[in-house]
Amino acid sequence: MPRLDPVDTDSLAEQIQRALPGTRVVKTFVAQEQETVVNPAECGGGDHTMFIAGNHEDAKTAARELLISYGWSDIIDAGPLAAARGLEMYAHFHTALGLALGGRFGVKIVR
Repeated sequence: MPRLDPVDTDSLAEQIQRALPGTRVVKTFVAQEQETVVNPAECGGGDHTMFIAGNHEDAKTAARELLISYGWSDIIDAGPLAAARGLEMYAHFHTALGLALGGRFGVKIVR
């Protein structure tokens, strides 16, 4: 099982934001299989949710527009970039579940 670092008090997204303060960082695409990132209908007919988090509304709007162009329709704004901490932990759970179900790195559910 990969080790999650940082956890709880920081996130990779927040570290990127600090390293590149002029950049508008948005966390999304956290716990999806590669096939569903640009084609959400690939799994379950697209009936699932994508999350975004960030400190800049215009950047989140741009991310949301990109998601919609890929076919995502259920997009939840998780709030400021600090919410990336929870999203990154969710990605960690996604990996753990995939390993528990016999996969190598993630979960792929085919219906």
